[in-house]
Amino acid sequence: MNNVSYDNEELLSEVKQDMAEFGSDLKVIAIYSIFPEDPDKYYITDYIWGEPVHDSDMDIYEEEMKLHEKELATLEYTKHEKMTIKELYNNLLKQSKII
Repeated sequence: MNNVSYDNEELLSEVKQDMAEFGSDLKVIAIYSIFPEDPDKYYITDYIWGEPVHDSDMDIYEEEMKLHEKELATLEYTKHEKMTIKELYNNLLKQSKII
């Protein structure tokens, strides 16, 4: 068993940018994938935002909720996990350092 790391600079910088813009408590859903080189391990390869926050603009909220539900439907057959964006960032850092 050789340890493979999954290093995704693009994803890390996207997460970092969202965290800076929306705060470290932003709820997200991490999406995991498996690679043929290491079929026993899941790696975070993407994320979507968690449930939209209800604010004063109902129209926007309802639109965002519809989009969110569509995204959730695409996750039905994938391994995924809810967490804050800070947890996601820390998990991505750990993931890229596996030797």
